[in-house]
Formats: sequence, C-alpha cells, structure tokens
Amino acid sequence: MDYVFPYVDCTDPVWLEQYRQANNSIKMDESRFRPFSTLRYVFRGIAKNMPFIDRVVLIVSTESQVPEWLNRDRVRIITHDEFMPAEHLPTFSSSAIESDMWRIDGLSERFIYGNDDFFPLKPLTEDDFFDGNKPRLTFEASDYRVKNLFRRCCRRGMNMIADTLGCGRTDPDVLLKPQHCMKGITVEHMKTVGRLCGCAIDATVTPHRHQWNVTGYIYHYYAYYTNDYAPFTADYKYIRITNDYNEVLEALNGPRILCINDAGHLDSKHYEEACEALQDSFERLFPERCVYELSPSNNSDI
Repeated sequence: MDYVFPYVDCTDPVWLEQYRQANNSIKMDESRFRPFSTLRYVFRGIAKNMPFIDRVVLIVSTESQVPEWLNRDRVRIITHDEFMPAEHLPTFSSSAIESDMWRIDGLSERFIYGNDDFFPLKPLTEDDFFDGNKPRLTFEASDYRVKNLFRRCCRRGMNMIADTLGCGRTDPDVLLKPQHCMKGITVEHMKTVGRLCGCAIDATVTPHRHQWNVTGYIYHYYAYYTNDYAPFTADYKYIRITNDYNEVLEALNGPRILCINDAGHLDSKHYEEACEALQDSFERLFPERCVYELSPSNNSDI
C-alpha cells in the first residue's frame, strides 16, 4: 500500500524564483509554506507506526525540492509536470495538485493520502483506513453560513459530485466536511472522478488558492454520494500551532494521529523557538533513522 503526500520546501531557490515569476503581485502567505523542519519525522512515524506501507509517494514541484537524505529506493518522487497539464503549471495551490491527482498512474489500488503536517504517533493498521475496499471516512455537517475560502472550495467540490451523480445537493446552509486527517482513497474512485468530472475540474484550477477551486475532498465526496465508504474511528487530533506552542508539544503524547496545522496563529517572533521545540520533541519521540532515510539525521535540517 502506498502513502501519498505533497511537500513544499519554500527555501528552495528554484521554487522561490518560480513563485516570484508567477505571483509577483501577490504576497506570500508564510503560514502556507514556512517549514518546521519536521519532514523526516513524518517518514519515521510512517516507518514505525504504519508497517503495512510498502512505499511512500512524495509529490513535489521539481527535483530541487527533494531532500538529499531521502532514500529513493523506498520513496517514489512525482513532480508536478509528470501528471499535471502544462496549462496548470506552475502551481502553488494544494487544491490544484489534489484535484489533478486522478491523472497519476501507478499508485496502489488502495492508498492513503496525507499532508506533511500529519504525524502517525502510535501504531496503526490497514483496517484503520479501509474496511475491505471501502475507505474509512467521517463527514462533519457544519454550518456553511460561516464561509471562508477553503470552505467555499469544499462546497464547490461537493456540489460538483452531487450534480454529476444526480444525487441532489444537500441543504445550502450545510457543508459536509471530511475529517482533516490522513485518509484512504481507492484508485477506482479517483479515476472515476477524473473520467466523470475531469473537464469541470480543469475549469477550476488556478496557480494559487481561489474560491473557484475544488479540493482533494472531491474523491471523498464521491465515496459519500455513492455510499461506498465506512466510518473512520481511529483516534486523531487536529491542533493549530500558536504562540503558546506548548499545547502542541503536550499533544505529541496523546492521539494515534496528530495534525499540527500552521494557520497563521504563530507570529514570526515565536516561530524559530517553536521550530526548535518541535524538532527536539520529535527527535525524542523518533530518534532512530528509518528505511526512508539515506543518512543520519544530522546531515540535513529539512
């Protein structure tokens, strides 16, 4: 089984130049891209707590994004130009990357999709993510009258799938939001979404986040509207890192899966000390080099 996730190194000169050329008039939202230097602990968590994973698939913009310490015998690298149409590039939007994922070939029929801020802290099994071939998902009915850019993108994708399948849209004041956690996806669901909605998806893609986009949740909405999913019950926690980052450090001792989200609530004054505290805590939690690493941890700070 594959574990798939996208990664951005915003310190990469190649990426920075691409961003400057494509978004010269748009100020970078640092909380969307700034690194916490915890990538290797994502890999160590997968190696230790998800032994059923055969391969990690890392999605990056270019080869310059790949850390030197990564063991490419165990990690498949996919660059954006390998699956995204030329007219969609360059992109700096996770929504564009995820909504184009249906074009990726060669993934395991059942795979897990995550982000680089998802950490498996305790042992997990295949059954935590799939019931047979059904992905395990949870949908929260939230008040759509409270809108932001991301929620608009979610609703657009939800409506696209409902309209395509002729299921009828849900209450306009309700957003069905999947849990923000690593989740199972089947290639069958993903390819079917691409076949049915590919042209409609293409019309939503922009170089940076926009309310016209749809998100990777579109594959989960297909599972929802076809009733081809099972409940997700694994213990997980979503937490936003703030200036009081000790709350995050304490959470490292809690759930089986932890998402540490940087949503702009950590100011630049506290950023560096929060990075150092996180790295120290993760090093104590995952001190051993794993099969996804080529060299000892002191060879790179990424």
